[in-house]
Amino acid sequence: MNKLRTDMLNIAIIPGTSRPQALNPQIVSWAKDQLAGREDVRAEVVDFADFDLPLLDEVIPAGANMYQSDHTKAWGAKLAEFDAFIFVTPEYNHSISGSLKNALDFVATEFNHKVAGIVNYGADKGVRAAEHLRHILANYKLAVVRDQASFSLFTDVADGTFAPTDVSAAPFASMLTDLVSWGEALKSVREDSASEEQAA
Repeated sequence: MNKLRTDMLNIAIIPGTSRPQALNPQIVSWAKDQLAGREDVRAEVVDFADFDLPLLDEVIPAGANMYQSDHTKAWGAKLAEFDAFIFVTPEYNHSISGSLKNALDFVATEFNHKVAGIVNYGADKGVRAAEHLRHILANYKLAVVRDQASFSLFTDVADGTFAPTDVSAAPFASMLTDLVSWGEALKSVREDSASEEQAA
């Protein structure tokens, strides 16, 4: 496993659905492109679909950090590498996808005292999915920045191709600014928390 640089903010971009032929990969790729060329961040797409997660099969709740299955251990270990996360979520039935919720239910402490940003999309720009996701992420002691990029299937997609308008895309920049500043600040919080645990 490659060791990530500690002088950069390591960001995982997490696709929000496992649905075949979804628009999601295009928006994930766009989000990663927005981070290209920056010297203060390192971005990697981390897809829960690559970890072959079944419907939640852990006997012990995730907060105990006593994973039994290899797929859970691998998923948790990968998330633990990162300082920050960008979730790219569609809106399904006024919420996030069931596959994303299932993936999140496997883990817990890997998100503690870190930061997240949200990119959401749907017929109504996916804003209800984003609000539901904020509630879920708060349970992980995961700070979510205020600004989010919200895209409409009617104005930001043309013939199945993601083509964001400037107005819709603009909030991504301010989201990223906060993501980086909060992410750097929270590194010290995690260090203090680790020191307290060792002293206990």
